[in-house]
Amino acid sequence: MGEAEYSLKVKPLKTRNECGDMGFIKEFDKKIFIGLVDAAGHNKNSYRITLKIQEYLCNNYRKDLIEIVEGLHEHMKGSNGAVISLCTLDLKNGQLKYVGVGDVTAMILGSVSHRLFSKPGVIGYAMPTPIEDTNILRHGDVLLLYTDGVKDHFYSEDYSYILSKETKTVADHIIFQLGKKTDDAACIVLKYK
Repeated sequence: MGEAEYSLKVKPLKTRNECGDMGFIKEFDKKIFIGLVDAAGHNKNSYRITLKIQEYLCNNYRKDLIEIVEGLHEHMKGSNGAVISLCTLDLKNGQLKYVGVGDVTAMILGSVSHRLFSKPGVIGYAMPTPIEDTNILRHGDVLLLYTDGVKDHFYSEDYSYILSKETKTVADHIIFQLGKKTDDAACIVLKYK
């Protein structure tokens, strides 16, 4: 059975105390549920949206990802909405299930590096039919999720850094070195061992 080391880092816009970006990680039954959320805007209302989503995820993280996304969409109707990436990692075999809606980025780096597919849309406002993607993480692979408050262009030295350092160091680097000054930012880094 595999293990995972993971870290979450969140940074509000410099002029604000509240953050519209949020990460959620929960371990259960030899699995890890991961959610990364970017609520529309970066103000008190955005922060309230993330709290409402966090509460929903807290009560529903054991469910199937498609069911979670559809339920969350209904739960958030009437709000400004959010974009979201959700994953469940099975530590027994490295199977990673993923659903993404909107412009939260998710990628796997390591044995086979690639981006995970997110459908355009906004939870609670205009959501497409969600699609679940399945991948296998291998020893040393890194799952990286980040909101659009992080620059989307990484250099080759960033990739080697991400693969070689501890997840907390990588999450700090991504937020403080690659984060934009004009937006909230959040990042989750998970290394499968």
